[in-house]
Amino acid sequence: MPEVDKTTKSNGKMLGGITGKGFKPGVSGNPKGRPKGVQSIPDILREIGKEDGTVTGLNKLEVVMRKVFQFAVEGRPWAVQFIADRTEGKALERIDQTTRHEPITVFNIDD
Repeated sequence: MPEVDKTTKSNGKMLGGITGKGFKPGVSGNPKGRPKGVQSIPDILREIGKEDGTVTGLNKLEVVMRKVFQFAVEGRPWAVQFIADRTEGKALERIDQTTRHEPITVFNIDD
């Protein structure tokens, strides 16, 4: 049985790119993946937010949100915007675009 060259495909291209060290078909680039137990920053912040924050029984996240609300009542614009964005949702930003192949339409008010 003749030996098959495993470094090239049938089309003559080298597996793994020019150097041969790149990704090969059927082989994961990250075989072990993310280690178990590793948390993202938002996960960690949520856990900290659930911890008891005061003697009144509020958690830390509730304490922070009450402080932001207090800043809004005092007139701090960033706090007002923060609360509005999270209760009413951020306003959609609309962008008009045309492509080079699309004609530009001009509207006359006098028509």
